[in-house]
Amino acid sequence: MALNPTLVRVPGTGELSLAPPGTPEPPDPTTPLPAAWSGLGLSTEDGVTIRRAVEKSGTTHWQQITPARYIYTSQEFGVSSVFQEIKGAVLSAYFGGMVFTETAAGSKKYRAEISSVPKGDERALCVDWVDQISATAIYHHRLYVPRAEVSETQDAQWTRTQEARWGLTFAALAPATGTTLAVWLTDDPAVLMAPSGGATPTASTQSR
Repeated sequence: MALNPTLVRVPGTGELSLAPPGTPEPPDPTTPLPAAWSGLGLSTEDGVTIRRAVEKSGTTHWQQITPARYIYTSQEFGVSSVFQEIKGAVLSAYFGGMVFTETAAGSKKYRAEISSVPKGDERALCVDWVDQISATAIYHHRLYVPRAEVSETQDAQWTRTQEARWGLTFAALAPATGTTLAVWLTDDPAVLMAPSGGATPTASTQSR
């Protein structure tokens, strides 16, 4: 067995951010996102859920009951979270691109319209999370999805006993070019495959 408890990672904190479609991939996992990105802020303690579902069907045959091969029929990649802040970036995503504007210059009163006609609201998406194991072992992970759209919203219940919550699921869309659906950026050497006959980096080597 190849058990290595030093490779366990805990996403201790992080944030999901959105940007206009076509926003370039960040250069690395630690550089702050530029102004084009809007963080969605606080989310519930459940954090972020990543879902990948690939469906395939096996070929059927007269001579045998075991498939000779599988044919891929669909692939879904999604990111879900429940947000707790009421701000433009969150409400815009929840309501399909809704934008608040000031009712009159200097009035500090704002208005937005919820359309009766749903329409596409494509975004670029980033999920950042950090695991700080010690003062010297701090690992950053960044998931970048160049094309995503809200595929599902949870019911938002407003009560006096709980903050307003906005549950959103983002689904990755097919890439405009190439085959890259998403990109994972990190400075964590634990993700490296151990070479033949070698060993995966341990905590002592990672923190140097």
